[in-house]
Amino acid sequence: MDNFLSILLLIVGFIFLVKGADFFVSSSSSIARKFNVSPLVIGLTLVAFGTSLPELAVSFVASLTVAPGATADIAMGNVIGSSIVNISLILGLTAFVRPIAISKTMRKKEFPYLIFSTVLILALSVYFQSDAMIVWWESLILLFAFALYVYMMIKTSNTVEDIESIPLLNPKKSIILLIIGLTGVTLGGYMVTQGASNLATSVLVSIFSMTETKAITLVSLTVVALGTSLPEMVTSVVAAKKGENEIAFGNLVGSNIFNVLLITGLSGLVTPLGINPDVIIDTWILLAFVVIAVLFAVTKSIISKKEGFGLIVIYLVYVTYIIIRAFGV
Repeated sequence: MDNFLSILLLIVGFIFLVKGADFFVSSSSSIARKFNVSPLVIGLTLVAFGTSLPELAVSFVASLTVAPGATADIAMGNVIGSSIVNISLILGLTAFVRPIAISKTMRKKEFPYLIFSTVLILALSVYFQSDAMIVWWESLILLFAFALYVYMMIKTSNTVEDIESIPLLNPKKSIILLIIGLTGVTLGGYMVTQGASNLATSVLVSIFSMTETKAITLVSLTVVALGTSLPEMVTSVVAAKKGENEIAFGNLVGSNIFNVLLITGLSGLVTPLGINPDVIIDTWILLAFVVIAVLFAVTKSIISKKEGFGLIVIYLVYVTYIIIRAFGV
C-alpha cells in the first residue's frame, strides 16, 4: 500500500508540476505583454524559467526537507538527470520530428555559454571538493554566472519580434492563473520529492538491498528527471512540429543553463547539495552529451533526423548503464 501511495504521489505531483508551469508561463507572459516587455526578454526569462519550474520545485523542496546536517542528494541528481534528458532524449525526439536548423546567433552566444555552464558545475563538483558537496559560496558563483548569462542575452540581442503573438489575458485571470501555477508547482515539487524518496527507500533499499544513496541517485536521474523534463519535451516537440526551430532548440539550451546555474545555485544556498561519485560520473557524461549535441549542431548548421535518432540511442544506453551501475551488476 505504501508503494502504491508513493507512485500516486509521483503521478499527481508530475501533473501539478506540468500544469502549474503551463499556467505560470501563460499568465506571466500575458502580464509582461501588458507592460510592453519584449518577447525576447519574455522568452529568455519567463518561458525558460517556466519550463524549468518543475526542476526548481523538486530540487528546492528537496533542499528544504532534508534532515539537519544531511545533504540534498536528490536535488543534484535531478538537476544533472534533467539536463541529460534535455540534451539527449528530448533534443533527439525534437530533431526526429523535424530537423532543427541552427542560427548563427545560437552558435555564437548560447552554445559557448551552455558548454561554459556545464564545465563550471563539473569544476565545482570535482576540482573544488574537500567536502563532497556544493556549498553556499559555490552556489553564489553559479548564481553570478546565471545573472551574467541573462544580462548578456538581453544586452547583445538585436532581435525584434511581434509582441502581438503573445496572447493577452484578462488581468484578473492572469493573476489567478499565476497564483494557481505557482501553487501547483510548489505542491507538485513536494509530492514528487516525497514520492521518489519513499519509493527509493521502500523498493530499492528494502527489496533489492541497494544503498540509500544509490537508490535516491537512480530514482532522481531517471523517474524524477524524466517527469520534471515534461514541459521542455512538450514545448520543444510542439515547436518543432510548427517549424519553430530556434524555439525548439533554444528552449532546451536555455533550460539546461537554468538547471545547472539557477536551480543548483538556489538549492545550494538552502542546504549543501551532496556530490557522490556516481553524480560526478554523470556530470562528466552530461558534458560529453553537450559536446556531442553542439558538434551535431555546428557541423552542418542543422541537427538531422539521423542525428536525432543517435541522441535517443545514446540516452537509452546511458539509462541502461545507470541501472546496471545501481544494481552493481
